[in-house]
Amino acid sequence: MLIFFDIYSIKLTPMKLFYFTAKLSLTFCLCLMFTSLYSQGEVTIDHKTKRVVNGESFFKRKKYFNIHQLTDPDDPDFKKFKTTYGMADSYRGGRLLDSPMKKGRNGNFPAVNKRFTGVRSVEDRFASGFPNDFFYDGEADYSKVDMTDYIDRLTNYIRDYYRYEEEQVPKYIEPLNEPMVHAVDFYPEGRATPKKYLSEKINIINTRVSEFHRELGKKIHATPELANMKVAGYASAFPMFESNDFRLWTNRYKRFIDIAGKDVDVFSLHLYDGVGVNNSGGRRSGSNVEAILDMVETYSKLKLNTVKPIAVTEYGRLVADRPGWPGDGVSNYDPVENSQALRSQMHMAMSFIERGGDIVYSIPFTMAKTPPTAKYSKSGLWNRVSRNPDVWEYTPRVKFFEIWKNVRGKRVQINSSNIDVQAQAFVNKKKLYVVLNNLNDETQTVDLNLLNKSGLQGVAIKRLKVFLDRPAEITQHSQDTAPKKVSLEYGESVVLTYTFDTEIALNNTITSKKYYADSYLKAIEANKKLVFNFKNVTAKTGVATIRVSIGRAHAKNRRPKIYVNHRQVDYSGDVVRGYDQGTRSSFFGTLEIPVAMDRLKSDGKNVRVEVEFPDQGGHVSSVVLQVENYTDARNTAAMGMGEADGLLSDENDKVRVYPNPVNENSLIRVEVKTETKDPSVQISMRDMSGKLVYRESFDKGPIQIPTAKFREGIYFMNIASEGTTVSKKIIIE
Repeated sequence: MLIFFDIYSIKLTPMKLFYFTAKLSLTFCLCLMFTSLYSQGEVTIDHKTKRVVNGESFFKRKKYFNIHQLTDPDDPDFKKFKTTYGMADSYRGGRLLDSPMKKGRNGNFPAVNKRFTGVRSVEDRFASGFPNDFFYDGEADYSKVDMTDYIDRLTNYIRDYYRYEEEQVPKYIEPLNEPMVHAVDFYPEGRATPKKYLSEKINIINTRVSEFHRELGKKIHATPELANMKVAGYASAFPMFESNDFRLWTNRYKRFIDIAGKDVDVFSLHLYDGVGVNNSGGRRSGSNVEAILDMVETYSKLKLNTVKPIAVTEYGRLVADRPGWPGDGVSNYDPVENSQALRSQMHMAMSFIERGGDIVYSIPFTMAKTPPTAKYSKSGLWNRVSRNPDVWEYTPRVKFFEIWKNVRGKRVQINSSNIDVQAQAFVNKKKLYVVLNNLNDETQTVDLNLLNKSGLQGVAIKRLKVFLDRPAEITQHSQDTAPKKVSLEYGESVVLTYTFDTEIALNNTITSKKYYADSYLKAIEANKKLVFNFKNVTAKTGVATIRVSIGRAHAKNRRPKIYVNHRQVDYSGDVVRGYDQGTRSSFFGTLEIPVAMDRLKSDGKNVRVEVEFPDQGGHVSSVVLQVENYTDARNTAAMGMGEADGLLSDENDKVRVYPNPVNENSLIRVEVKTETKDPSVQISMRDMSGKLVYRESFDKGPIQIPTAKFREGIYFMNIASEGTTVSKKIIIE
């Protein structure tokens, strides 16, 4: 992985800055020259195969494309925005920091006006409250206050307010915004200068936060009129679970799940790149986000016997305040800084989309119309034009919505062999949308392998580039043929829209499911196997990944030995998504390790995974097994792979690959019809992870490939001859 440099946090003299910039420019140029010579992986697109991820296939756009701030739905600029980017006309925004709790300051609650009866309809948004409205007494020591009666009266009031008085009931109530990170503010020693962080008092206050969520959840769930309302929490800010040997996890999120987990519907978090609490100078996008979410899901399964969905109610990049702000008339908006969050929003949105049904909602921290001198104008979607204070214009933040503008439909199978190139694909009628995003700090070039180009009419290519020194840009162009390669610079995303002459038929299904181990958070001891067991695993034909999340010092080993059902897994290449976390205090991330499906079948439906490190220190926080099964690997007609007798052929019958499926100890036969007698034929095969497993050239026939050297599974074969390449999907049983 490559080390991340945040040039805004490096203090350099003008002369040092000149040499640093020159050296960086030379390195960048050399990197571009080098990456142009070869591809750093392959993206394989099987747009005839529907992909279901954790119960979800259809791309639910409203889960991912939101603004944080509620806005007047009749504002003409907002109405135009919603029309342009496919939002409901009634949409007001994703989240409002507003709660009836603030009406009951000092512990006294007003009478509720009974304006409505019956089951309340809900608005698809979040409502959150401020912690200091809950801990309202600025002089109290809330580690000593008995809050039992107050919590009972407060939760009664909130329940009745939404049941009877609120005109637009939110679908989700997130009672407190980032309460535990502010726990230090609610006892006298924490309010002093300097603050005293007293763990015993902070833990008691965090317990009160969890009890409040629990009691509110119980009352809302017991109220028939609020059957459509859900409780989310606890809006964890900047979660650094690994801090102090995972004591931060134990004292905060684990405490919350233990106390309130059964009575809330959704677990919520805030995830940011950039300088901030528990994340100085680092990034969460990439492997760190994966480890955080996997740990919450794993403990949910262990404690509650269910994996509750997650809402990321704030995410992106923390944007710096402008020099001199706040000050009289000083603007806090800068288009370059405003742009920087786009990179993080793309990184994280791709991660959330990949989790399918496990994510219920996500809200990038992009605000609506905010005056330039206000704090969060730096995060606005609109900024006021200085020459005309009555006119608002889009900031670069709109480009997040623009790059995704037309993407819709059902998810289809796509695989990137480069872990740093995120990939998603969707089909809608005659359109195939392929979305690629570069997590790496350097340019990444990948081959594009579209398995079936029949009927392709053209490809539109839209690129989003986020620069360090100027506002982000979107460029577009079209071409008649499918591109064979794509290069993505640092901070670059691309949407390729393939248009076919007929509607795309989905003839097969691959279903992705995650299994969670029977244990978690194990201390790493040198040369000791840590055992994680999985029960009732369905492994047929497809691909599997072991997701091992670890928290360790940077100097410690990050490539453990992995054993599946007592056999060691051979793996190579990069298994850490995104940057190496070198600017964070320690490493906390997910290792994504491919494993052959046959390894999962050797012990029936039970799978034993062992993780062994050569050195001491740190923890394995979670191990998750992700398995992707084809619906029926033996039914080639259903898979859209050719005729039912197993013969694979292209539309002109120039290439025949048979038999298919083929047995493990047999031969794959390839016939190529060309104008030249005994043409040169180059054949390569990749497994489902994108790894090249076979390559050979043939100058004359017959072409026969022994299958004994391959494991059972699905492979993609490329047959190149006379300037033409045909791709086939091969099943080895």
